[in-house]
Amino acid sequence: MDNAGAAILVRTTLSALNDANRTGNYTVFRDLAAPGFRDANSAARLAEQFADLRGRNLNLAPVAVIAPQFTLPPTIDQRGMLRMAGIFPTRPLQVTFQMLFSRNGDEWRLIGIAVDTPPAPANS
Repeated sequence: MDNAGAAILVRTTLSALNDANRTGNYTVFRDLAAPGFRDANSAARLAEQFADLRGRNLNLAPVAVIAPQFTLPPTIDQRGMLRMAGIFPTRPLQVTFQMLFSRNGDEWRLIGIAVDTPPAPANS
């Protein structure tokens, strides 16, 4: 997977998460993921997992137009999973992510995700 394809996966995943956070409805976000993710996570469990992001009313929409900077380039591991991590250099908070995808037919589906929003570093 090249960086352009990986950026599409990251952006669409974060866009779906943003919609779920804004509405409080994690059903579509869950249903877009891999079967293993769906089996492990009810919509209610996802609402609990992302309660902090949702509670802070963070808008992740800017990631749609900003290029991610990969700290772990898209890599297929020994189990055939696509793993990547990176950052969107937004301000005043950055968006950091770690994502894991599994192959389902001809597409990659989310199997694991971690998102954080640390403060952006001060300008030097």
